[in-house]
Amino acid sequence: MIRQLAALCATTALLAAALPATQSVATPAAAAEPTACAKTVLPLPADTEPGLSMVRSADPSGRYILGHAPRQERAGSQGVLWVDGVPRWLASKPDSESYGYAVVKGGFVLGYSGNQAGTDYWVYSVKTDSYRILQVPEGQQIYTLSGMNARQDIVGSVSDETDPNTTHAFIWPAGGQPRLLRTPRGSQGSSAEDISDEGRIIGRAGNPEDPNSPISYLWESWNSRPIPLRGRHHENVFVWDIEGSRIGGQVGNGIYSTGYIWNTRGALVAQVEDAVADVNSSGDAVTAGDDFIDHYPSILVRSDGTRYTFPEGTMLTHAFNRNAPWTAGGYETNSGYWAAVVYKCGS
Repeated sequence: MIRQLAALCATTALLAAALPATQSVATPAAAAEPTACAKTVLPLPADTEPGLSMVRSADPSGRYILGHAPRQERAGSQGVLWVDGVPRWLASKPDSESYGYAVVKGGFVLGYSGNQAGTDYWVYSVKTDSYRILQVPEGQQIYTLSGMNARQDIVGSVSDETDPNTTHAFIWPAGGQPRLLRTPRGSQGSSAEDISDEGRIIGRAGNPEDPNSPISYLWESWNSRPIPLRGRHHENVFVWDIEGSRIGGQVGNGIYSTGYIWNTRGALVAQVEDAVADVNSSGDAVTAGDDFIDHYPSILVRSDGTRYTFPEGTMLTHAFNRNAPWTAGGYETNSGYWAAVVYKCGS
């Protein structure tokens, strides 16, 4: 998922080839700087209000690109799906705000729509141009949804009815009922951030020794206790994205971020100079950059160490698979507005 920077949070960075768990972590050597990547500003629907449009993610083929943009006569932003480059708004309710969390193989989008009449959580299908409304079991209250895999298993967090400030990570299997994930011993609350197509889940849980510094975890299976993920010097970290056998995240925020890549055994395999926003199936990763503190740019790092540095003011949120028509996506801020963009780098 994306860098939601401090207020919005953070994400991005690099993916390297797997190293044995006993091997030390190293930043890949930088290859010669390649030529600039070709940029495409994605078109928006005719009734888009100038403002903050951006790419969030894409399906493995790159045909379906998910993002959001401000829409006229809406208080907030609305989900946008580009299908072969053509945009369409996403919303199950008229006059609603909406948001897309994830898009997966086949053009299925996990999202929600909200207005005064209430909130729908849904899975949208491009093929049928329809919304399947998710029926939340009685007595459960969704705090947030955060990810969906190709099987349409969904992860997120539910709030505790006795303590609205406490959340618990849950898995909602396709065709099944939501259930809580096991919480680490001593933790009072937890959250799930993303799920891989293999069913592995990443998230966070409370730190019994420091309530203000949660610990990131990997759930290898839905019934197992999670494995803690740490930085190079055992620091607490934030994890955002899991793809296949790789996990991306960071230590610190903004200009003080360091990006890390873990494997699904919980071992560190790579380190880069900024937070990892997204990793792909080929071992590549993007960093988000920053427009709030120091205006530094995003980078793309291939698994062989090849690096692409993007123009100042570019914040990347997604690393496309190598067989996709694009290489990276996100948004740029140099025009005074955020504009949704994609890039093609190399051959």
